[in-house]
Amino acid sequence: MIWLLAWAAFTRLPLILSGIIPFSFDHGRDSLAVLHLIKTLNPVFLGPWTSIPGLFFGPGWYYLLAPAYWLTQGSPLAGPLTMFSLSLIGIILAYKYLGVYEAIILATAPLWLQLATGAANPFPMTLVGLLLVIALKKGWNSLWLGLILGLGFHFSSALAILWLLVIPWLVKPKHWLKLLAGLFITFIPQLLFELKHNFSQTQAVISYFTAGESQSITPGKIAIVTQSIIHELNLAILPDVPWLAGLGVLIIAAGMRLWPKIGALIVIPLIGFWWLHYNPWYAYGLAPLAVVLVGKVLRALPRPIAWIYCLLLLIGSAFRKNPDLLTYKAFLPAKLTAINYIYNQSGGQPFASYHYLPEIYDYAYQYLYIWQAFRGRPLPVEFSYQPNAPAYINEKADLLSRLPSPAGAAQMIFLIIEKPDNVWHYPFESWLKQINFSEVVDKKIIGPELEVWQVTP
Repeated sequence: MIWLLAWAAFTRLPLILSGIIPFSFDHGRDSLAVLHLIKTLNPVFLGPWTSIPGLFFGPGWYYLLAPAYWLTQGSPLAGPLTMFSLSLIGIILAYKYLGVYEAIILATAPLWLQLATGAANPFPMTLVGLLLVIALKKGWNSLWLGLILGLGFHFSSALAILWLLVIPWLVKPKHWLKLLAGLFITFIPQLLFELKHNFSQTQAVISYFTAGESQSITPGKIAIVTQSIIHELNLAILPDVPWLAGLGVLIIAAGMRLWPKIGALIVIPLIGFWWLHYNPWYAYGLAPLAVVLVGKVLRALPRPIAWIYCLLLLIGSAFRKNPDLLTYKAFLPAKLTAINYIYNQSGGQPFASYHYLPEIYDYAYQYLYIWQAFRGRPLPVEFSYQPNAPAYINEKADLLSRLPSPAGAAQMIFLIIEKPDNVWHYPFESWLKQINFSEVVDKKIIGPELEVWQVTP
């Protein structure tokens, strides 16, 4: 097992330590919430919002991130380092409770590399799925099964709801009370919030299922959802080199068997997503189930063939080409380059910074400025998506109260511009009119989708 952990570290840790990690809307929003948590020690009862208006995940993601953010003093690398640690835990659990084939897949298949070098709320659902299948296979106490299932509502409510339809039928009815008790424990933070806010989330769920997207299903949506889930599961068990993946499919097909419990935990959510709102990351929790199925296939094959499959994955992970993401707008290096350029240009003078992003709200840049301020750099006089914008970040005022205030009025203005894919969604010219400036004195092109303008007030 040691060599698998070493291989996982060798293929993942350099990407993280070099800072080539995604950092955009969700990452900035979550980072602000976690930084506020560790600076104030105020308990958090809700996590990020879900796709259903008025409904939130549990706060498990924020508490999971908090230790790494505290240890790294708020570094954006804290999220990926957390996911990297969870990936190693997953390999250890797979090796101990499932077998060497499953551990090899978790250490080498492309999806696991992707999830171990980024950080987003649905990513820990892979560990939840792995624990769920281990609990079912090993016959763990139903209280533990309920705790594991309940944790799913902190990371992927849509998948957890669909699993909740299946799990009770996979255990004996006499164990249902323990299952319910485990679920209840994980819902305590949300229940406290509901009691205080007149069950607002419960009303949101009822509204969704009575008049929302769940009332419609089309052949087109069935095809899109099914193809997306198959694609994500392929990444979880096959190399991302086409000819290697083709050989892997042939090997799996030669020994395909189906474990009914695992099949139900995959098929029921697949059908459920035909009706419910769906995003590709909803399938991440299903990925460990696909790994378990492939592990069973490999054990049914002659050992040399099984090890050829493992060798294909190893080759695929060794020769995987990482794209050049240093200047890509969604990744941390480009954003830090923009921030550093602004500080260098300002020369210590007070400045304002405004940000044009496709998603409008600029959580990532908000976090980077506040994080830099906690490291000793001066805060901008104003930093937002436009001048005099209304408050849209709950944690901002409290965090700023713990930092030195900027001195004087802004002597310089900087515009960080991320080019959107759809200019009609948030027209650039309309945004530019909100900025009161006379002329552009300098432009810094950071990448094909990101640039910084220095303008005069």
